[in-house]
Amino acid sequence: MFDSGTDPVLRGNLFPGRELKEHNATVGPFFRSFSVRVRAWGLAAAFGLVCLSSLAAVTTTPGKLGAASRSGNLADSRPASSSKSGPAAATSAQAPSSKASAPVEPGTRTRVFKLGEFGRPGPIEFRGIDHSIFLPLSVRLDESVVSARLRLRYTFSPALLPELSHLRVAVHEETLGTLVAEKNKLGTPQDAELELDPRHFTEYAKLRLQFIGHYTLDCEFPYHSSLWAQLSANSTLELVTRPLPLRDDLALLPAPFFDVRDASRLDLPFVFAAQPSAESVRAAGVLASWFGALAAWRGAHFPALLDDLPSSHAVVFATNNERPAGLNLPKVDLPTLAIMAHPRHPTAKLLLVLGRDPAQLLSAAQALALGQAALSGNSVQVRQLDLPPRRKLHDAPNIQSGGALVRLGDLQRQPGQLEVSGNLLDMVRVPLRLPADSVTWEARGLPLNLRYRYTPPTEEGTARLAVQVNDQLVQAFPLRVANSTLAGGERLVLPFLDTGGAVDRQDLTVPAFQLGANNQLQFRFEIVPANETRCRNLLMGSQAAIDPDSTVDLRFLEHFAVLPNLAMYANSGFPFTRYADLAETAVLLPDQPRAGDITTALTALGQFGAVTGTPGIRVLVLPASRADEAYDRELLVIASADVPGVLQGWQHSLPAVLAAQARSVSPLALFAETGAEWFGGALPRKRPGQGWAELRGAGPLGALMGFESPLQAGRSVVVMQATDEATLAQVGDVLLDPAKLARVQGDLVVVRGAQVEAYRVGNTYEVGSMAWWRWIWFQLHQRPLLLVALAGLFGLLIALPIYRSLRQRAQQRLRS
Repeated sequence: MFDSGTDPVLRGNLFPGRELKEHNATVGPFFRSFSVRVRAWGLAAAFGLVCLSSLAAVTTTPGKLGAASRSGNLADSRPASSSKSGPAAATSAQAPSSKASAPVEPGTRTRVFKLGEFGRPGPIEFRGIDHSIFLPLSVRLDESVVSARLRLRYTFSPALLPELSHLRVAVHEETLGTLVAEKNKLGTPQDAELELDPRHFTEYAKLRLQFIGHYTLDCEFPYHSSLWAQLSANSTLELVTRPLPLRDDLALLPAPFFDVRDASRLDLPFVFAAQPSAESVRAAGVLASWFGALAAWRGAHFPALLDDLPSSHAVVFATNNERPAGLNLPKVDLPTLAIMAHPRHPTAKLLLVLGRDPAQLLSAAQALALGQAALSGNSVQVRQLDLPPRRKLHDAPNIQSGGALVRLGDLQRQPGQLEVSGNLLDMVRVPLRLPADSVTWEARGLPLNLRYRYTPPTEEGTARLAVQVNDQLVQAFPLRVANSTLAGGERLVLPFLDTGGAVDRQDLTVPAFQLGANNQLQFRFEIVPANETRCRNLLMGSQAAIDPDSTVDLRFLEHFAVLPNLAMYANSGFPFTRYADLAETAVLLPDQPRAGDITTALTALGQFGAVTGTPGIRVLVLPASRADEAYDRELLVIASADVPGVLQGWQHSLPAVLAAQARSVSPLALFAETGAEWFGGALPRKRPGQGWAELRGAGPLGALMGFESPLQAGRSVVVMQATDEATLAQVGDVLLDPAKLARVQGDLVVVRGAQVEAYRVGNTYEVGSMAWWRWIWFQLHQRPLLLVALAGLFGLLIALPIYRSLRQRAQQRLRS
């Protein structure tokens, strides 16, 4: 430990001057002769070199202190000053020295991750005497970590005992640092910085943050409300990595183009010739959906480059006639997949998708997406490709279709996801994605047959299981001791082998109004030991699990939707993802697409793959001049305002028309203000010949529109349009930003920079079917005035016969 009087940097700066002054006073009398002066100057120079080397060694001490801090107090491992103390002061004192002692190497890259990006949104809460959380530390296959720095912002409970409470940072149970609770800073936010040894960053490594808290020296309740600490979501992990050269081997795919170890968004450039054909873009769309399915929740973006190469990994699409400039590619006779080093950046790789013509290019892409190519070596040829049968409606791997009982064990994404253990039990989370057109209106809900195991509580009434859906409570059940009996046959209690546990069964119904397209079933076990006055040692915590044989009943799920609804498209890719292989989807591009048009189309197809979990091998990409060929498909139209293409002939169907000259905006009602829909419902309205609104602007303006296809009734069209190519990219980015995504609804979304506004403009139409009596009630519910009129008419029809009968009886009494 160093204090202000023994600062190593301060001593390193003053020590050489003091020693040289004493040395000159000693040898001064000998400086009378020239030879003696030369000898003295030599000695002084040698001594100065020694002192300078000592100074350099001392100034690197803070870098060495990072290693020492991995086994001790983080606050004690940094040089302090007389005016500042504690972790915050230590951080500010160490930062300049760390930067000076660890220069960035050429070719490295620095990335900063917030802890909220590791799947834990919001602040991280610690509760109880001993509570740990784990964060992933995996590193990409093609990178190695040069240095890592953890910057934490944390708050300790003001009721903690400073000498016993701390936050421990460890990897593989090896302590890297300890944040001690300081008495004068309890209850206030603090900052600390910790250097992590790069050797700990291995495949699927986990960073452990362990909170140890005590509030009294006497017997204490291990779950007392004063035992807490909080870690800010703005805490960061800074990584400096260097690229690693990989061999040219297709067996590594999908790495390094997609690495499952990387939790960040996938940004993978696609390279084309100067003017790619629609068939070439179609082949790229197949691979974009495949990479999107692999990226899943991470998100994926595919920037298109025409006759240009990026400095990173990329996928190149080329035929014998369409070839990007700057690459010496061989001509092929069969669909070919190959991998090669980047000509200008040797550590980057290029995945080559080659074909003699666009048809072969598509075959190569489909073979890779389906895994039908035997991938090994640096090049393979696809001699035969057998496409699987067309997928059925609503049978995507990531979406649970109706008509069957679904086991919760089949919904878990990794083994052990249904089990929890410890002193404080985490929530069991089970994803449940339903088709976007699932009927939840006036439905009775989804029956859930739940079976669960748990460590019995010490006393009756001290534990419970809360069932939630999307953070909304469904029902809560008490957990009973192992030898309790049941009233009735509603539950079954059995001994759980020899562990003293119990197995319970409970039937409940998840309300339909709490369900959406992307749901999460949440099970929270609250098993707390009794608060006894005597001291107790908790040798092991509680254990609980949801039985994989628990089922959710989807047999009565119906499919019906009122369109256009851009919220369904933005969140689930509906209606394009009804068929997982995109067999009924067509993408329309300008006849001469630009890089921005292709980028937007590829990113949208990647999102479809993330929703379905499978590549869209049957997607169709056409130029706008051939739109009639896709009359029986759902259409996704990508266009800039100055290249409208097919939109010129559809102005009578568009909710809005974009132009890039003058500005003239017709009155529009915001989606949230369309209260007239409550009275008018979805009644057809007469549409002006040029659309509901004409939006013209000299500045950038983008729009996302939905309407019924002019080519065939019941089919849908979604248009992503902007006044220029750069703004079109902003429209696509809206679908990748969760904050903006929540504002996408209605049939017209206007994008002005960071501003997103939703409108309801045009007519609606219906797709799907449901029970006849529910359909009639749904139609009446959408037209309240008609419902009132029918109710009055029905009442009149009943009242007239009753009135006539009463009048007849009255006349009979008068005659008698």
